Amino acid sequence: MEINENQLSVLTENNRRSHERVRFYIQEALLLLMEEKDYDKIKITDIINKAGVSRSAFYRNYYWKKDILVDMCSRLAFEEDRIKATDDVMKNWEFIFEHIKKHERFYSLMEKNSLTGFLLDDMNKACSGLGENTFELILWNGMIYNTCREWIRSGMKETPAEMTTFIERQLRRLGDKLSW
Repeated sequence: MEINENQLSVLTENNRRSHERVRFYIQEALLLLMEEKDYDKIKITDIINKAGVSRSAFYRNYYWKKDILVDMCSRLAFEEDRIKATDDVMKNWEFIFEHIKKHERFYSLMEKNSLTGFLLDDMNKACSGLGENTFELILWNGMIYNTCREWIRSGMKETPAEMTTFIERQLRRLGDKLSW
């Protein structure tokens, strides 16, 4: 039996969709388990049982449990609502707060399990080797990370707009203090 290019294309697309579906099941299983118990107590066996996938399907997609979280962060970062950097600093803050609020479940579970630190590490890795801009960007990363982390930790009671207004007020106050 010979397969033509069109059939091969259909098979490739079906495999890609199947692969994405398995990854989604594994990711969702981990989040459900993180709602029930601490991340450190979750085993690969727990994840595959909850996801309804085989152990080999898990290892075709992930090597470690942490790889699932890294993949999820990557997926969130490249969604349609991804944070878009603009020349408007306050608009950037607003994008960040809106993104976190939209994915509140994920970020809250990350914080609950003390897993947000690797997000800052990834942010800082992207800045290394940029010369004199490296320290400026890392300074901003720390401010963004700590502000967002505290907002998540306190239950995100403020709206993204209220948080953006707060940041703008604080940056103005800081600017006034630094104007010698």
